Amino acid sequence: MKLPSETQHILLITLATCLLVACGGGGSSTATLGNFSITGTAATGAAISNGTVEARCKNGSGTATTNYDGTFTVGINNGSLPCILKAVDPVSNLQLHSVIEDGASKANISPLTELVSANLLGDSPSNAFANFTSDAQGKISSAGISNSVTKIQAATAAIGSDADMTGIDLMKGAFRAATELAAGDTTDKKIDALMATLAAADKKVSDLTKLLKAARSTNEAASGLLSVVGNSVDSLANCPNARSGDVWVFGIVGGAPLAYTADFKNMRLTKKSTNTAYAINQVLDSSGRTISCAFSSTISGVNYEYRISDGGLVIAYTPTGGMLIIPAQKSHKFTDASFAGTYPAMAFIRDTTSNLRFALPIRFELDSNGKLTGYSCDLSKAIPDCLTAVDTSSRDEVNCVANADGTYSCSSSTTGLQATAALYLTGSQATMLMSITNMNIGNSSYEGMIVMTKAGKVSLPSVGMSSPAGAAWNIGSSGSTVTTSYSYETTVSAINATNNSFSSTTSIPGYDSVTSEHYLDAPAKGFIYSESNVSKAIQLRSPSGWSVAANKMAGATYYSYWNASIRVSR
Repeated sequence: MKLPSETQHILLITLATCLLVACGGGGSSTATLGNFSITGTAATGAAISNGTVEARCKNGSGTATTNYDGTFTVGINNGSLPCILKAVDPVSNLQLHSVIEDGASKANISPLTELVSANLLGDSPSNAFANFTSDAQGKISSAGISNSVTKIQAATAAIGSDADMTGIDLMKGAFRAATELAAGDTTDKKIDALMATLAAADKKVSDLTKLLKAARSTNEAASGLLSVVGNSVDSLANCPNARSGDVWVFGIVGGAPLAYTADFKNMRLTKKSTNTAYAINQVLDSSGRTISCAFSSTISGVNYEYRISDGGLVIAYTPTGGMLIIPAQKSHKFTDASFAGTYPAMAFIRDTTSNLRFALPIRFELDSNGKLTGYSCDLSKAIPDCLTAVDTSSRDEVNCVANADGTYSCSSSTTGLQATAALYLTGSQATMLMSITNMNIGNSSYEGMIVMTKAGKVSLPSVGMSSPAGAAWNIGSSGSTVTTSYSYETTVSAINATNNSFSSTTSIPGYDSVTSEHYLDAPAKGFIYSESNVSKAIQLRSPSGWSVAANKMAGATYYSYWNASIRVSR
């Protein structure tokens, strides 16, 4: 049948319009294109500093780099919502995702938004980001996000009040992520609690997404999370990072790491080799109040006191020795992408034939094939240097072989190094501890421990930024004695961007104030070198709230003083 010319004309117009705006049986829709921005904060618990953020939208895309505190702004040109976002932490290579619906302008990115996105999309967020289909776009709505948020809130409530995100806006709420210089806010600490739970259980965020993407109710979400974390759900209300599970205990003076099981439900430590249990006691202040994340145990007649950092690393001391303790994670390998990179390291060593103790900075490089190479540092320079250029005379290649218990036996021919290592990963922290049974320097043999943590970007603070007195709990050693000490109020007084350094003033009661200059990424990436009229110091620290440092007092020959610190109010 031949249509009238008027009808043909209308039909042609209709077909052309459908090609442009995708007509459907229920009518037509149009996507208004324009320029807009998406803002938020990216964090793993600690801020994702200097990380990459990408946004893929219904129309358009954009990229950005996070600021020191994890905040970001992604600009989208000629685009339209909804969007899916991806942030990559430059230290751990952890990828996290989030979504933003039509009409919104803010989207945080965290392990919680990763879980919300998985449940909302019914798919792993990484797959959804790689293939941002119309089906996935159609699921991103205010109602859909709200429904998934409720499920994830119920799941977090199952692992304790300090992780319970009920009533908190996971996707768009304002929060302050922790950095090396400052602790995070309440929301950030709740994310820390989730990450500490996974770390203690030797699990990853991706292990949760596999279950929670299919959770159809709040009960399914809660039971799914509990099935992943197991006994690490047990914690204490005043210390969300105290999680039950197996741990490795590394002594500052060397020796094989010891395996224990921490049980915070029944408040006991069990030495695995003998199955001997010891009580965990909470430490009280002078007024009889519980000190957050402070514990003690008496083991074989010796009293141990210890603190737990935001990232789950434990610093402990006795009157004659110090220890670092990490959750026993047995699933990691040196070839994991999360671990490749530069590691500033501090070796705390003692002469096996005398009481001489001192500390040495070392730079390690771990390549993607799992090859570990150490480089010595030239401490005679005005600003020490760990030979950032490849210098074969300073290179020490270390070979590490996996043991059945999850540790690694490491050795090198250059220094005669013999050590046992363990890997630890959580959030923005990739850390390795080595217990040294032998290291040759000159004609002497040494033993001790090496602490190394993967280097991130160390940023200059702002003038006026301060850390209050008592903001950290420290243990320090000189000779063979370990004592507790406290931090003093320190304020940033000047910035020298040319030298990548800043000045600070420390107020010490009863003494004159001490002014120090602090050089970032010296003697190698990730270190901070400081000098004043009374001492020189080399420090490495983690955004998870712990640090270790070596100090050389004026007139001294060695960096013979060392201290380990955890950020905690007392």
